[in-house]
Order: sequence, then C-alpha cells, then structure tokens
Amino acid sequence: MGKLILGKAKNKDLFLSTDVLQRHFACFGSSGSGKTVACKVLVEELARNGIPIIAFDPQGDIASLVEIEDEEKVKKAGTSPEIRNSYLQNTEVIIWTPGSSKGLPLSINPLQFEGVEEMDAEDKIRFLSATAKNLVSLIGFDNSTDEGKSAESILTVVFEYCINTNISLRGFKNLIELLSDLPESVSTVIETISSEKLLKLLIKKLSLLTLGSRRLIFETGVPANIDILLGLDEPNGKTRISIIYLNTLHTQEEKEFFVANITQMLYNWMLKHPLSEGQEGIQCAYYIDEIALYIPPVKKPACKDSLSLLFKQARKYGVGCIIATQNPGDIDYKSIAQVSTYNIGTLSTKQDIKKVKTRLDSMAPLEADNIIKKIPSLKKGNFLLLSPDEFDKVQELKVRWLVTKHNVLSEEQLSQFIPEEIKEKYKKTEKPSETEESKEIEVAENEEEKEKPEKPSTKGVDEVLYVRNQIFEKDLLKIVKSHLTGTIIKSEILTDRKFSYLPLLKVNLTFYKKKGVFKKKIEEIPENLYLNYKTREILYFDYTSMAFSSLLDMDPNKIEDLDQHYEIESIPKTEIDFDFRSLGKKINEKEIRNNMERKYPVKVNSIELLLIPTWECTIKKKKGDEARKIVFDGVLGWEVIIDKN
Repeated sequence: MGKLILGKAKNKDLFLSTDVLQRHFACFGSSGSGKTVACKVLVEELARNGIPIIAFDPQGDIASLVEIEDEEKVKKAGTSPEIRNSYLQNTEVIIWTPGSSKGLPLSINPLQFEGVEEMDAEDKIRFLSATAKNLVSLIGFDNSTDEGKSAESILTVVFEYCINTNISLRGFKNLIELLSDLPESVSTVIETISSEKLLKLLIKKLSLLTLGSRRLIFETGVPANIDILLGLDEPNGKTRISIIYLNTLHTQEEKEFFVANITQMLYNWMLKHPLSEGQEGIQCAYYIDEIALYIPPVKKPACKDSLSLLFKQARKYGVGCIIATQNPGDIDYKSIAQVSTYNIGTLSTKQDIKKVKTRLDSMAPLEADNIIKKIPSLKKGNFLLLSPDEFDKVQELKVRWLVTKHNVLSEEQLSQFIPEEIKEKYKKTEKPSETEESKEIEVAENEEEKEKPEKPSTKGVDEVLYVRNQIFEKDLLKIVKSHLTGTIIKSEILTDRKFSYLPLLKVNLTFYKKKGVFKKKIEEIPENLYLNYKTREILYFDYTSMAFSSLLDMDPNKIEDLDQHYEIESIPKTEIDFDFRSLGKKINEKEIRNNMERKYPVKVNSIELLLIPTWECTIKKKKGDEARKIVFDGVLGWEVIIDKN
C-alpha cells in the first residue's frame, strides 16, 4: 500500500494511501484557490509510487508536469528534494495532441471493435450504443431528440451487424458505403426506427468527417490505445503520465468526443484487466480537470454516460478517478456518487457552497456546518480534506509545493518537450497518410469490385421519377381525426379511402439573383420547382398543407416545397401502379419553359414527370348523407389543396 504526501496538516506531513483512491478523489475550489496545483501534487505522488496516469488538460497547465522545477526552489518552498529527484528518475511525461503534430499526435478510430465480440451481451450493446452516441453527437445531432436517438439506433444496428458478420470498418468511408447500400436484414430493422430522409442526412453528416480539419482527429498520429497511454506497451522502468492536450481540438463537441472515446476504451481495458482476488489498491489513475462541462446536471453530452459508468465500475477494477472543478454547483452529483474523498478549497458563490453542503451532510453530518463556515475564508493552497476511509475527522491541509513547474504551455511550446526517441518509437505506429491510405483502399475496392457479380443493367428501361409512399392505410384514421368536425365527440366519420399518384412536373432551373448595392453581381442558384401537371400551378408547403398557386411572391430558392421534405427516386414505369394514359398529351416543354421564364429571371434546364403518393379520404356526417373528400400526401400526411378552378 503506497503513501502519497499531499502536504501538511498541523505542521505534520499528511499522507493519503493509494487504496483510498479506489473510491475516487474530487477537488473543488474557485479560480485561484490552488485546486489544479493540489491535483498535480496528487498526480506527482501517484507517478512516484509507480501508478500510471491518463490526464486530460483543457487549459495547458497540466502539461507543465513535464517541466521539472529547480531543486533549490523546491527546497526553499519546503518540499523535500528527494521527492523531486524521485519524480525525475521514475516518471515519464508524454503530451499527446489530438489531431495535431505540435506535440505527439494522437488519433481515434471509433470504428475499431477488436475484442468487442468477447464481451458479454450487456457490455457489447453498451459499448456499441456509446460509440454510436459519441459519433451522432460529434456530427451535430441532438441526442435528446427523436432524430438524434434514431440516428444513434441506426448506427448501433449497423455496428452489431458488422461484429456478427466479421466486417471490419477501416474508416468512415466504409461505414458510409455500408449505410448507402444496406443489407436486407439490416434495412428491415432500420425501416422500423427511421426514415429514408434521416438515413440520407446521417450519411451526409458522416461524410463531413472525411473532409477538412476534422478528419485529422481520426487520421493524424498514433492510434489511441490504453496500454500505450499507460506505458504498458514497452515498459522501460518508468511510470508514464499521459497528458491529452485538449486545446488542439477546436470545438466542445470534439473535446467531448475525445473524452468519451478514451473513457470507453479505458472501461473496456479494465474489463480485461481486473484486480486479482483479494488485491487492493489501484492499477492506474484517470484525471479530468474542469469536469463540469462533461458531467453537467441537466444537459447530457455524449461523454456523460461513459464517465458515469466508469466512476461507478472502476473501483472493483482498481482504476482511481480524479476530478476537479471550480464550479461544483454545475456538476451532476449522481454521476460522481462513488467519490469518497473530497478536497475542498475556497468557494465564493452560494450555489457552489450549497451543493457542497448537501454532499457533506451525508458524509460528515456532525462536521458539515463547521466546514461550510470555513470554506469562504480558506487561503490559496489551503484545503479541507474529507476522506472517511482514511481519517476520522476533516483534515486542514496545506498542499505541498510542486516539484514541477506550474505554468501554461502553448501549442507552439509542446514539441520541445517530446524526446526524439519517443517520436521515433511511436512514428511506426501512426496510421498511413491520407494519400497512402486512399491508395490502399482504392486497390482493395478494385479487388472487391472484380469479385462482385455484375448487376443487371437498367440502361434503356423507360423510367419515371416517383416518391415512395410512407403513409399506410392503418395510419389514415389518426391523420383524418384532426380534420373531423366536432371537439371531443366528432360528428363525422371516415368511410372510404383511395390511394393514387398525383402527377407533377419537376422543373430544374437556374435562378439568376442580383447581389450588391453599388456594384451589381449576378449569382446563379440551382433550384427545383414543382408544378401541378394539369394546371401548371406552382407547388408550395403552407404550414401543414401542400397547396398550389399560379405565382408566389418570393424568389424560387425561398419556396418551401418537396426538396425540403421528400426523397425522389427513379423506378421503371412497368413497376408502378399508374395509368399513364390519364396524362393525355405529351409535356409541352417549350410552353412550360416560356411560362417559367416569364415568371422569374431563370433558365429552365430540364422538365420531368414526377408522381407523388396521395390518399383521397371520404368523410361523411354521422347523421345524414352529407359527405366531403380530403386528399392527404403519402409522406407527411399533410392535406393537399388543389384549386380546380
């Protein structure tokens, strides 16, 4: 059992046993309280005792653990030079920079599922769901909405399929290809939880991860691996402190994604490395500074579930978690229910003090009021340490002086602290460059393409554009209900329904828009307009109805129409139930072209027939023979208003 020297209490060295950290450590204190220094002291002590640490650095001040302080300065500040020399000789600090080569670049491929098949069913689905949630959040879906949950479910189903069929996803390109051409068994499941429109949106958002700077997170540097981060890949006799420098990530979503994935990886690692029977203490530590952003009380960032699960399960696997925040009033205390040691510095806001008191009332009810009175007046570097597993009473701690420097390292300074031998060691583990990987994938795809049987050609088949029906007969009663007269008791009933296709004309055009005040410029905007096949009126959506008008007082690109709500497909005419003879004479393209170009400053590029599904519902009065008809579209269930005049 190791002893950690945190500082002094009543002029005597205060020790904390490593076993205590099995139930985690939280440090609270406002800005300037010395909170981060206290946590860095704990990290120094853990490393000196042979316990490796993974630490997230959101501001650049954790990274300075790599800089050893001058021996005389340490001695003058009251810290034993032996502690400094022990740290210097026995530790190895590596600064990892996600998506950047300014430190030691670190990448994550969230689609690597090695070892997942060995998990039990519960852990497997938890892992795949967490991976899906992290990705969905990263690409801009809100996990709390139905759309976000559906996108998450789609990915989870696809990931399960990949594991069950031994399909390896090298990257997002493979995932996008799979989503674009789903196997029938997967498609059947996804149809029950999603729409084709959402699936296409998911594919579009995932495609953005393969472009621009975001792809660097997945492509640049050493693939993240817990054994590497803990220094267990090639032990060299030193204890590793891996600092993940979050400032190289540009958005909060990217930071949450990275925290979530490393947390999930650590959870999977500890499942494979449990403590042996009767073993106590910790194997490694996990430190997150300024954790409030990652486990807020109400909002649910993608990493929150993974962190909560880690805090809950880590104890029995010997993983000690260290968290710190200057805003204890802004964290979810249910997520950190397993924390048993609190180091509390000065706090000034009533909200923060009130939150801390609630926790103290349950842990130390006899001392809670006395502690709360002392908190606002604590000086920098002074803390109240509450650790029931170690001490009978609250300890008034003065944190020892760091044996490393405490300053902020900028991105530009990081490279000087990465030894050349470390760079060379991990250079061989980096992923191939984008060009090399693209070539490898292209070769593999060409080989796969050769092996695939040729698909029957549809060239020359007479096809028509159409929209697939998504409203079924069983749905109509619910849709019609709001259109029946009467409030609670309706005076009308649905008596008949008839499915048919409404013929439209899809007019692809280029809209010429003038821009600028003094120096006019012409902007070319590609757009589609949709016309009633018979009346040639323009289709538009008005709240929850579809209507037609001969002229709309707005630019073509501002008209809300099918492009915002429908997915248009092509189908052989022989496969669709529609009597094309009912259309009458052929489309007069010249007439339509001239008509559109008189309405707007546009150039018409093409005109095509389009069939959209509709339901004509007959509604009758319960008393009497009076009846009326309402037409609903077969995608959204909105009323279709056709002016027959």
